[in-house]
Order: sequence, then structure tokens, then C-alpha cells
Amino acid sequence: MQNRLLRCSITFVFFVWCCFSVAPSSAQTPSPTATPPPVDPYSLISRESMFGFLNDLTAIQPYSGWRNSGTEGEREAQDYVAKKLGEMTYLKNLGAKIERENFRVFMATELWESRLYLKINGRTTEVPASGMRGDRDNIPQALRFDSDGKLNDRERNPVTVDKTIALVRTEADVRALNTADAQNKIVFVDYAALDRSILRAQDALRVATLLVSKQPAAIVLVTQYSNRLTESHGAFIGDVNALNSVETKPAPPALYVRLEDLAPAGIKTWDDLARIESARLVWDADVLSPAPSGNVVAHIPGADSSRAIILGAHIDSPNCPGALDDGSGSAILLEIARVLNAARTQPPIDLYLVWFGSEELSLYGSHHFVSTHQDLLDRTVAMLQIDALSRPLDDVAANLELETWSYGRFGNDRLPLPEYLTQAVAKQGIKTKPASIYSAGSDNGGFGGFNVPNANLIYLNEATGMQQWTVHYLVHFHDPYDTVELAREVADVFEQMARVALTTVLEAGNAPNLRVTPPPTQRALFVASHTEQVHLSPATFTEFGMALALQGIDVDMVPYGRPVTADDLKNTQFVIVLPVLDYPETNEPYDEAWSPAEIAVLEKYVADGGLLLLTNTARRFKSPTTLYEANEDWSDTNALAERFGITFAGAPIPDKQARLEGASPLWAGLSALTLVGNNSVPFTMTDGTAFAYSNNGAVMAIKDYARGQVIALGDVGVLNAVGDPKNLQLWKNLASYVRAR
Repeated sequence: MQNRLLRCSITFVFFVWCCFSVAPSSAQTPSPTATPPPVDPYSLISRESMFGFLNDLTAIQPYSGWRNSGTEGEREAQDYVAKKLGEMTYLKNLGAKIERENFRVFMATELWESRLYLKINGRTTEVPASGMRGDRDNIPQALRFDSDGKLNDRERNPVTVDKTIALVRTEADVRALNTADAQNKIVFVDYAALDRSILRAQDALRVATLLVSKQPAAIVLVTQYSNRLTESHGAFIGDVNALNSVETKPAPPALYVRLEDLAPAGIKTWDDLARIESARLVWDADVLSPAPSGNVVAHIPGADSSRAIILGAHIDSPNCPGALDDGSGSAILLEIARVLNAARTQPPIDLYLVWFGSEELSLYGSHHFVSTHQDLLDRTVAMLQIDALSRPLDDVAANLELETWSYGRFGNDRLPLPEYLTQAVAKQGIKTKPASIYSAGSDNGGFGGFNVPNANLIYLNEATGMQQWTVHYLVHFHDPYDTVELAREVADVFEQMARVALTTVLEAGNAPNLRVTPPPTQRALFVASHTEQVHLSPATFTEFGMALALQGIDVDMVPYGRPVTADDLKNTQFVIVLPVLDYPETNEPYDEAWSPAEIAVLEKYVADGGLLLLTNTARRFKSPTTLYEANEDWSDTNALAERFGITFAGAPIPDKQARLEGASPLWAGLSALTLVGNNSVPFTMTDGTAFAYSNNGAVMAIKDYARGQVIALGDVGVLNAVGDPKNLQLWKNLASYVRAR
């Protein structure tokens, strides 16, 4: 690959001199100009090139978080991608640009040091070991995996434990462990005893809680490779294993190891662990909230700049090598860029390659991207996410799937993009399977609420008859064996995925319209100026966005951190104001709030005849099925709400349903409004035409204000599409109401 890049980076004069045969002539006779023969880009796809990228990515911060979300490892991977792109001379001359997007995630764990030394026969050997990421959203629980228990300190303060060991393989062994003895031992535990992939979650938690209650000096979880159903192979060991949910104090230092990595110490089997005379564990980790993350965006200009294709992959890993999930997708994006550069081929339409950050923390990178690239989304023909290659367990059938969230709940279950790509790649002998899933399984999910045709390309197990296991167990995702070695076992599929991606780049621009919605004639604007939680947006309000699109309403957004202005509101028929919500920060406190200028702009919009939906939330959440800490900023909404005679006040409403009163087209076909529960902020209103009440206060209402109208909604989770869409009729009604005004 380096030779190809070198040939592409030499100067034009040297290129002509080296590459073209020129007859001898005098200095006064110009040489004829030769045109290089066209190169078929598909012929340049190289497995070894892709595995080269994959080797480099998995070598970043090994056994110290790898490319863990929101960490230095993730940033090193982004630097690597940017460097490789910067070496592609043809693309640079074409005008390619690299953008580095920065954003903050709620929480991440930086693993500075995780070491394990084993003493056998008087000889001490260091063996590879890794720490654990801990909880993704609960700060007190996450701090159990912080070596000094202090949030955001970033100081190196390693904990060292040097003790003899105890071996535990089963729950019975844990029960037999003497507490007084455990306090002076590093307990080596067979991960199968608390692996929630093969045990019921409550059983795994019970064993983990019992283990911690014995107060061991430290814990080392030991896993080993298996490709057989029903056997443990370390799924979730580094990110969300059962120890995450234990609340028993104190929390002992904990590392995990692969049995295969203990070979330098002479250990090949579990029984060999009994030869260990003593062990020394060194652990240094810091929990950060918020934590920095980012995206890398490469824009390669196409022959037609009025339209665009987006290819995505996530650069982060779930605290494991992450070769399959999703180093494979990241390598394929680099390969697409390399192939275009080597073939000196300009894409037919604009191409955006996006390496998303912090996908493993719940799609942060893609949700940030869609909020900050609204103009691009409007001209995007298709978005293809590549997440990911996999190595299925033995006897588990797998398909190369193209997944998307269809409009099936609205009566149209067509899958235009997956079906088009399936037909297009069939010409190359590649078989893909279109699939509709009503969930945001990967980074493509955030595009659906903005009416962007999208699909996720993934080599995935067939779930039929295997629902008792998670998708992450049936293939090697989120486990320590998500390695380049396993990726090589499915190298043919790896190449097929690259060919699907290249087909999308070169051919999807010629596809018929891949949208199932009418051309937009109106506009809805989500205002997230003071909403730091990226999930409170059309990225997760997917079917609400779909309902608007089906009425010919374009969905746009003002992103977090940018004040809303009068220009934003021009030609806008519907404005949705999202809750004020910022992340807590201990080192540099900040507080989001509406400015007087923004309040004046929004008030004038309504007074001039606009329709405004004013939302609130009592808690932070990613999906309404899981609520996190209280939103300390809920009352800041009143600075805007009180301009319209609305005041939010009171404890969160515990009810999960609200009855409907008053005549309104918003209530058509509805018998009740479904609430998240414990999340709706009750409000009072000076007057109104229709209300949704729970037993504990008003949760939704509509009222006139000057020439316009305001809808108050105390629970923004009512708009969220995750799970059973019981409020689907409300979303349809809102869209129809906007259309009819």
C-alpha cells in the first residue's frame, strides 16, 4: 500500500517522465500527451490492505482500553485515520477535506494502566491484562472502576495489590470462599461463573454480588476461547459484565485476562493456575464525566455536488481489540478512499466518509453528526453504515444483511436502499439480505428521523431459535477474541463488504428515488441549542420524524451550542423546543439557559402565527426505558414558557398514562397518552383548549397565543420511538395538524 501511495504522491512532472513512453526528440519538439488507461476500481480492492489497516487499529492502546469510547485510544485512532487520508494525493488534489468534529459524551473511563505479574517457581512474569470500563451512565457505579474513586481527576494514582491467590470456578466455590481468607487474596474467577450471556442476568448478578461480599483484595476474571454454543467466551467482560451492577461496598480492584495470554508464565489450562505462588496487580483508571469524543469526516467532492452519499463506521471499540466491531468497518472506509485514490477516480456525486466516535456508548457520534450536517442530509441520496464483520460461533448460520428502519408502521414496508443494493451487488456474485428492524441498531439509525435513506451492512447470525442468547454472544462482538486472527477466518466476507461499500459510492447515485415520502413543502425545526444530550432529538424520535416526512415536512435541527436565531425560523411551520439539559461537571461548572435574545425570537415566531411545541424532561435519558439522574435544568425552561403563560413546577409525575380532555385533532384516534413514568414535569397554564392529565397534573396541552399556538409537553419521552410505539397516533396527528395549518 505504501508503494501505491508513493506513486500517487510524486509530482506531475516526475509522474509523466516515469510512467509514459516518450520517443526521443529534440528539446524544441514537445512530447505527445498520453492518457493512462482507465482502472477498474473494484480490481484494486485488496484484502491485505484492509488487514493492514485492521492491524494498525487493533494495535492502538492494547490492554489499556484499545479504542475505548471517549478516551485517548479513540483519539489516537482518529489521528491514524486522518494521517492515512492525508497521504492520498489524488484525493487531496481533487479537493478532499478532512473535518474533525469534537463533542462530549456523558461519561467514559480512561484506563491508564492495567498490569498483572505472576510468580511461579520463584520467577515473576508479566502477562497481558486489561481493566474494565464500568457503568456507562451511573456515576456512583462507574466510580467503582476508578482507581481512586475521584471523578475527573486525571491524575496517575495506580493501585497495587500483591498477594497470594485463590481460585474460583463456580458459584459453589464462591460460597465456600472464606471472607477472612479472601481479604488477603487475589481471587481468580472463571468468567463463566458470572457470564450474563450464558446465565440469566439475575443469576450472574447474584454470583457477582456474592463474590464482592467476600471482600477479596482484588479480582481477576479469567476467560478462554470457545466457538461453541452454550460455552462462555468472554462476551461483555470488559464493558458491561455483571460486576458493573454490584452495589456492595467496598469495590475491589478488578482486571480481566485471557487464559491464552498466560502462556508466557507457563499456564495453558485452568488447572495450571494452581501453580501460581503469588500475583501482583497494578491498576490505574479514571472516570470522566463528561468526556471528550469526536468524529472524523472526509469529504471527497463528486462530479455532481448537488447530491451526496455518506458511508459510516464507528472508530471506537467496547474495551476490546474491536477488529470485527468495528475495526472492520473503519478499515473498509479507508480502503474505499485508498481505492479511489489509486484508481484516480472521482465519485459520481459527493462522498462523505465518516468515522463515528463513541458508538458503543449509545451512538453519540452519529447523533452529533446528524445534528450538525443538516444541509448535507437534505441532499443525501443514501447513507450506508458498515457495522460490522463478525465471526459466528460454530453451527450458527449468518447472513450479510442490509438493515434499516422501514415505514412499515405507517403502512409502507418497502426497503428501497437495501433492495437496490442487493440487486446491484448480485451482479458481482454477492448475496445480501434486506431486513427491517424497528430499532436504531447502529449509527445509521440516527438518520431515519431526518428522512435519509439508510442501511446498516452487517454480517450477522440468524436469530431463529436462538433468542435466549444475545447477538453479541452468537458472534465475537464485545469479547477479547474480537481479533484480526478471527477476522481473517471470514476474509471473503470482509472483501464482499468492501465491494458493497464501493458499489454504493459508484452506483447509488444512479438509483431511482430511494425515499418513500413526498417532496417536502413545509419545514419542522427541532431546537437543541441548550440540550446537550444528543439522544433527545429526531435521531431517536425516529417515527415522529417519519410522520412529519410523510406529510411533506422537512425535518431540520439547530444543534446544541448554537443559539437559535430569527433566520433559523424563516419558512418554518413547526418548531419543537427541546428541554434545557446539560451534563454535570465538577471541574469547570457551566449552566445552560435560554438567552433573552433567543426568548424574544421564539416569542415573536409564535406571535406571528407559528406553532411551537415546548418540551421538558425531569430526567436525563437515552431511551425512555432507562432514566438516569435528575435533570437539574428543568426549571430553566420557564424563562421561555412563562412568556406564553405556562409554568413548569412540581415533582416528576410517576404515572405512565394520561387521560385526554377537550376537543382537539391532536387526540383523534387516541384513548390515552402513554408517558415514560417518573419523567413528566407537571405544568400550569393560564388558559388552553385541550389537556392531557394524569392523576398528578397536566402533562400536555395546547393554547392560542396571539396569532400562533403553543403546545406544552412535560415529558419529551412521549416523542421517543424506542420500544412499543404506543404514541404513534399522536405523532401522526401532530404531523397532520402541522400540514393542515
